[in-house]
Amino acid sequence: MKGRSAVIIGGGIAGLAAALELQKNDISTTVLEAKNRFGGRIHTIHHNGIPIELGAEFVHGRSKPLLKALRNAKLSLQTVPDAHRTFEDGKLYESKIWDIISDVFKRVDVRKPDCSIEAFLAREPLDERTRDLVRNFVTGFDAAHADRISAHACRRAEYSGEQMGMDQQTRVGQGYSALVDYFVHEIQAHGGRLIVGTKVKRVRWEEGRVEVVARKGRRNQIFRADAAIVTLPVGVLKAGHVVFEPTLPHKIEAANGLEFGNVVKVIFQFRESLWNDFGFIHVPGAPIPTWWSDGRGPILTGWAGGPTADALLELSTKRLWATGLEILSKILFNGEPVRVLRHGLLAVHYCNWAGDSKIRGAYSYIPVNGLDLPKLLAAPVGDTLFFAGEATVTDAQSGTVFGALETGQRAAREFLSAA
Repeated sequence: MKGRSAVIIGGGIAGLAAALELQKNDISTTVLEAKNRFGGRIHTIHHNGIPIELGAEFVHGRSKPLLKALRNAKLSLQTVPDAHRTFEDGKLYESKIWDIISDVFKRVDVRKPDCSIEAFLAREPLDERTRDLVRNFVTGFDAAHADRISAHACRRAEYSGEQMGMDQQTRVGQGYSALVDYFVHEIQAHGGRLIVGTKVKRVRWEEGRVEVVARKGRRNQIFRADAAIVTLPVGVLKAGHVVFEPTLPHKIEAANGLEFGNVVKVIFQFRESLWNDFGFIHVPGAPIPTWWSDGRGPILTGWAGGPTADALLELSTKRLWATGLEILSKILFNGEPVRVLRHGLLAVHYCNWAGDSKIRGAYSYIPVNGLDLPKLLAAPVGDTLFFAGEATVTDAQSGTVFGALETGQRAAREFLSAA
C-alpha cells in the first residue's frame, strides 16, 4: 500500500475516521476542512468549566465502532436518565414515549407502497394524542417534516435501532469534541496532514487520479492523490459549491433527493442547579417543545426540529432566548417571572447551523420512496471517488455520530480494497 495517497474532503467525524483508518494502513492522507476547526457538526465549547454541546450531544445506543473509539480515547460516558415527561395543562405527566413510538412505527407495512408519516398516521386507527406524539417525534428527533419523511424509513430505523439499543443514551463526560481531538492527534501521530480553512471548489478526476482545487485565504491550492473521500454535508452538496469534473449526475440526483432538516438548540447555563437531572420534558405545541437537563452541570437545553425549527430561525436571538425562558418558567419554576430566572442565568449558548454556509442545516432524513438514496450517495465511483457522512448511512439511522463514523471507516475500507 505504501506510495498510495488520498485526499479527504471534510474534517467532520466521518472524514477523520476515514483518515485514521487509511493512515494506519500506510496510505498518505490529507484532510481538507473548510471551517477553522475539525469536527463538523460536533462542536463543544467550555464555559465556566462545563462542556457545552453546540452540535451533537448524545451517544445513542451501542455502536461498537464508536464505543471502541471512545475507549481508545480514554473518554468517560455519563448515563442520561431514560425519563420522559410531558407538560400539559400546567402539570407534568410521565410518558413512555419510546414504547409508543416503537409501537406505531412497527405498524408500518413495508410490503405496501411507501408514504409519508403524516399520510400513514391519517389512515391508522390512532387517537389524536398519539398522532401528535409521533409528529413531534419525527420533527424533533429526525429534524423532519412529517409530510415528507418516509414511513418505510422510520420503520427501518426503528428496526435498526432496536438491534443496538438506540433508546439508551449517554454523554461524553469531557465533551464530544474530546473525541475529535483524539482523532486529530492520532492522525497526526500516524503522519497524516490536517488542513483547516481550506474550501474545496473543484474535484477533477479520472480513474486512479484526483486533483482537488481548494481556496485557502486568497489563493487557490491544488492537492493531488490517487483517490478522494468526500464527506461533505448534504446541504453543501445540494448547494453545488463543489464541482466535479467530469460531473456526477447520479450523486447530484441522490443528494438533491435527500432532505436536510433544521434544528434549533438553545442552551441556558445557570450559576447553580435548582433541579435534579430529570431527563427529558416534552411540551406539546410550544415553540421550543423538548427540554433536557445535563448531569455535567447546571444546564438546561431547549430543542426544536423540522418545521418548528424553521419558524424559530426567523426570530432574533434575543427573542429566542426570551421564548425559552418563558417556557422554562412554566415547566420547571412554577411560573416564576422571567426576571427571576435571568438573575440566576450565567450564559446562553446557541449556534445557527442552517446559517453556516459550510454546513447549511442539521442532518439528513429520507423522503418518501427514498430508501435507496443513501446507498446511491455512498456508492464509490471508478474506484477513485468514495463517499461518507451521516447521509450515506444505509440502515436509515442518518443524523447520528456513530453513523458518520462508521461510514468514514467503510469508505476507507472500500479504498483499501480497490487499491
